[in-house]
Amino acid sequence: MEIMVVYYSWHGHTQKVVEELANKLNARLERIEEVKDSHIAIKGMKAAFRLKSDIRPCKTDLSDIDYLVVASPVWAGHMTPAINKYLSLVTGSSEKCFSVLAEMSKSGGDQTIKDVRKSLEKKGMQFVSSAITIEEEVESDNYRDTVSKLADSIKKYVKSCE
Repeated sequence: MEIMVVYYSWHGHTQKVVEELANKLNARLERIEEVKDSHIAIKGMKAAFRLKSDIRPCKTDLSDIDYLVVASPVWAGHMTPAINKYLSLVTGSSEKCFSVLAEMSKSGGDQTIKDVRKSLEKKGMQFVSSAITIEEEVESDNYRDTVSKLADSIKKYVKSCE
């Protein structure tokens, strides 16, 4: 089964987490990058209003992917504008499964998961699991148990499909 972990990371916290997750899952890693970087206040405002940012070309056609993991930092209580744009571009996803990872400072992880879930379920995808990592825990390397639990839930699901 082909698993892809797609993520956006601004300061490297989300990247650190997804690199470990992708390694545990033997998954393809796909980074989402904004075309133009902007000030954090603008990024936060765009996230709060659920706007989109232009992103560089990346894999959005999931025809050859069996399972998707979407990882987003939490900004202003929501997913990032780059993740929002990515989700709007996803094709070839009907009847495929996904998990969500939210990486946050203090709050908003549940809303981010809800937003990603809603977007992908509208495209015919099936939600399997989610996890939240905390920035402070990532910085102190105390996030690995959370990543292992998410990886295990995905492996268990994938195994049941084989």
